[in-house]
Amino acid sequence: MDIALASNNASAGGEIRRRNEAAILQAAADEFVKNGYKGTSVQAIADRVSLPKSNILYYFKSKSGLYKALLQDILTMWNDGFSEQAAELEPEVVLRNYIVGKMQYSRTHPQESKIFAQEIIQGAPIIRDAIENPVVRWTTGKASVISAWVEKGLIRPIEPLHLLFLIWGATQFYADFDTEIKLIKGQAMSDHEFTEAQEFLVEMVLRGLGIEPKNGQ
Repeated sequence: MDIALASNNASAGGEIRRRNEAAILQAAADEFVKNGYKGTSVQAIADRVSLPKSNILYYFKSKSGLYKALLQDILTMWNDGFSEQAAELEPEVVLRNYIVGKMQYSRTHPQESKIFAQEIIQGAPIIRDAIENPVVRWTTGKASVISAWVEKGLIRPIEPLHLLFLIWGATQFYADFDTEIKLIKGQAMSDHEFTEAQEFLVEMVLRGLGIEPKNGQ
């Protein structure tokens, strides 16, 4: 009975921690995108999420720790779309999943995407040490997969990095420059329009690689 009670308490405590961390990360995204890193305080994040400042520091140690955790979460979500099994799958399947995943992230997490863009534009002063090696390793690995597709004749000969840069720029545009899209269109994109944009980008990339799209299947 005591063991079961302890287990239940631990489970409940873990769930509370997960909820608090998620709420803190969302509040941090709201503050960082509005005020930038220098203009954001831990107290402002605590006030937004209605938690004591000490709780924020308990979970994330410092403002830079929270900022790095937020941006690491972004990289993880982006990178998950290009799985480790990519070399064993058809290029169309991998690239469609990757592009759609990044587009959907742009749709659902525009603030996080903007924060990452701001950090990179400024030369990555806060997160360079934390992300440089993982990003280089990830990019090198995926470039090798793309090169393997070329060698197998599955796609036309290309420079792998150009393909990755194209996908990154095109997908993140819908989050980082959503204000420009609204100015041009006079309103935000509807879900239907966003799906059309998503399929357009998938089709353009695939056709550019010499792959005939299978109508989104």
